[in-house]
Amino acid sequence: MRFGDSSGHNRGPHSVRFEMADVHPTSPPVLADAQTSTHTRLIEVLDALVRRNRTEPWGVRELASEIGESRSTVNRILLSLVERELAVEVGTGKYQLGPRLCVLTHSLISSSSWLASSAEALSQLAETSNATALISIGCPRSQGYFVAACEQAKSSLMFRPEFGVIYPLSFGDLGRAFKKHGIEHRDIGDSESLSDRSPYMSEVEFPQPLSVSTTLLGNGLLIAVSVHSLHGADATPTEKLDREVKDFTDALARQVAAGLREPIARYTSRVPADQKSTTTRLERLLLLACSSADGLQKTSDLNDQLLCNMATAKRLIESGVYTEVLNLAEDMLFPGPKLYQWATRIGHCENIVCLARSTVQDLVQETGETIAILSYDATARRAEFVEVIQGWRPIQYQLAVRTEVPLYAGAAGKAVLAYCDAETVNSIDLVKLTDSTITSRSALLAELKSIHARGWATGSGERVPGAFGLAVPFFADGVIKGSISATIPQYRKDDRDLPGLTQRMLEASAKIGRLLSLGLIAPER
Repeated sequence: MRFGDSSGHNRGPHSVRFEMADVHPTSPPVLADAQTSTHTRLIEVLDALVRRNRTEPWGVRELASEIGESRSTVNRILLSLVERELAVEVGTGKYQLGPRLCVLTHSLISSSSWLASSAEALSQLAETSNATALISIGCPRSQGYFVAACEQAKSSLMFRPEFGVIYPLSFGDLGRAFKKHGIEHRDIGDSESLSDRSPYMSEVEFPQPLSVSTTLLGNGLLIAVSVHSLHGADATPTEKLDREVKDFTDALARQVAAGLREPIARYTSRVPADQKSTTTRLERLLLLACSSADGLQKTSDLNDQLLCNMATAKRLIESGVYTEVLNLAEDMLFPGPKLYQWATRIGHCENIVCLARSTVQDLVQETGETIAILSYDATARRAEFVEVIQGWRPIQYQLAVRTEVPLYAGAAGKAVLAYCDAETVNSIDLVKLTDSTITSRSALLAELKSIHARGWATGSGERVPGAFGLAVPFFADGVIKGSISATIPQYRKDDRDLPGLTQRMLEASAKIGRLLSLGLIAPER
């Protein structure tokens, strides 16, 4: 790539030096089929849900008006998204973003080595310039840009813009840099209103950049690296800062280019044949894109990975490119700016609780029993209750959260231990906690074998005297991640339909596992 002049002579205190590769991205061509396809409508509804993430939910009538579609069509789309947990219904006829997209977009950030690994260098750039350093990504179709990463120098006064909010090209020198040196200006139709990128702060609250370096990466993303100071006229651009910003941008470009030379992963599917719907295919496309940030080869067998025939795969990809969910470069598919915008807008919830809570709440409401979510860290070999949702029956146990739970005592721990490796099992000291605690290693191994065979665990007073526990493990892509457990007073155990409760818990566990799993089997290298 060749960059422009960086001499930077005769600049005022807030003038900006721009760097730009000679390849200029343009908005994707408007394909009639892609513009009106069901896949495009699904993406538009998801985009609207992302815009209101953690805020006011959408009503069907309001959302239909927003995207210019009939209420019946929007209602069908929302119901299909709810089935895949890409949306959730809150109240009657109100919808919010579902937890599944959070899992997928976290995978994108994790697989985007150029973005994930830039934090340390971006922080160093911020410290050396005593300012805020940003990485922004341009969105040609939306005629704007958004902040994807931010690091700040240590200071009592901070500038940290909101991630994933689309600012128009007319907003600040940063926007004008994208417009002048990258994104071609065009009129925006009614379907692409400013609601997509508002509300945004005043330019007074978004300091003008001291230096900007803009380049087109090998994955098709137009990015800008910029440095912003809150010191006003006292902050003066320097040639040294220009070089540092340019060097940072060049390093990012080299890292992306190096990643493109890596072998392209191929994946097989875990999706059952009877679940191959339009929404499932879109979810699959998002999954493949998010898991393959360094590129997915557009080969003849891609339709098999997308769970459809070649004609349907072509239409699906066209919709992805049209909406900027995908970038298409020759025979390679990459995550597009819209997908990165979703990822940065949503952020990531490291807490299993936020992802599994609604499923467990439904289980509590249905059974009346107290249900606990146990999270297991295989590296630390540590398990703890991260959430306890109290049942509605009059007498219930109170369980402490964020305290370590022994894996060998009680149903919740044994449901996990049964799926751990032998080294983990043998490393545990079998300390007697109650008269019912298993302290014989041979007896524990025999019980763990039974638990593994049937898929659920029980315990009677092993950790909490007088308590009966029933627990079911959950997994993410086949790896044990925790368990859900019901803790019931012994006197009530005989009156419970335990087989029925077990079945309900197995179904809830499977739902949590589907939510947490990417559903891919990575190829052997």
